[in-house]
Amino acid sequence: MEIKKITYPTSKEHYSKELLSEVNEGIKTTLGTVFLRKGTRIPSEGFSKHPFNEISIITKGCIEMLNEDESIKGYLKSGNAVYINALEAQAGNVLEDTTLIYVLNEKAN
Repeated sequence: MEIKKITYPTSKEHYSKELLSEVNEGIKTTLGTVFLRKGTRIPSEGFSKHPFNEISIITKGCIEMLNEDESIKGYLKSGNAVYINALEAQAGNVLEDTTLIYVLNEKAN
């Protein structure tokens, strides 16, 4: 067992901070936190697709999530959790300074 205090990236750090990462039975699980500044788009253009399943918990703020045609998919707000499948297109507009906790699961290399 490994215990870590949950901390968020500072303004001097990259927007994402990895807290824990373990490989067990061929699956890599990573826990981390993110800070997103109000007025930014993630990613800055287009859509991102990641090779892992993601669960995120919004601890503060609001993100307007977008469909690939740029229409609004929904809003991630403080207290919400979201599951994103591997290779699912994702993008959003950060409407408020936002912090979140994420868990990633992927096949280990």
